[in-house]
Amino acid sequence: MVGHSPGAKGIALPAWIWIFIAIVGGSLFHVVIHHHYHGVINVHQIALAFFLVLNVLINFWEIGLLVCRDTIRKEYEATHESYKGRETARADQLFSRRIPILKPLFFSQWTGIWSTYALFDPGYVQRNSFGFIIDVGNGVTTLVPAALFAFGMTFPMMPARVLGIIGVMMFWQMFYGTILYFFQFFFSRRHVGHSRKNIVLFVGATNGMWFIFPIWGMIVSVWMILQNSYTIFS
Repeated sequence: MVGHSPGAKGIALPAWIWIFIAIVGGSLFHVVIHHHYHGVINVHQIALAFFLVLNVLINFWEIGLLVCRDTIRKEYEATHESYKGRETARADQLFSRRIPILKPLFFSQWTGIWSTYALFDPGYVQRNSFGFIIDVGNGVTTLVPAALFAFGMTFPMMPARVLGIIGVMMFWQMFYGTILYFFQFFFSRRHVGHSRKNIVLFVGATNGMWFIFPIWGMIVSVWMILQNSYTIFS
């Protein structure tokens, strides 16, 4: 295996670069193959491919939240006091951490994502919290539909109406879950003690995409159902 060879042993990249490679590389892959097979660059396909690739990456992390929940809790307990008021420093440390080649495929390399986010929302180290349950649920239930829809925009594996129905169900779940998450976050006053800037950056921006893009996805999916056609991607 490459990851165990002497030459590859020292290869490591910062976490943010691995994330960049996954999102940009995955998005470009879908855009390029769509252009190759259909000869067009389509805004709906580009936007939804980007979002669905991002969602699959988050799905991987969300499954890791379930698998590595005890490790995540220990990391949080070891850092939440020392990084109180310095949450951005913890985030910088997380994303600059170097990860060896092939190691990004291990859940254990990404536990810091959740132990850091828990500095803003401690619910992620509580197994019975809404945040923990909704994210684990999203990871388990939207992984396959997201991948199916991403490829389905380019390769018509089923009637457009069927893929549209799958899209409506998946995007609505994402949208509804995000609305409920925002409600419980502020209703439970988890924002208290954090600056407005940090809340907007670490809670609003990260979760907000699961508000905007699912609306876009539902509009496209309803069009596919009504027209029973893939021409919206051409």
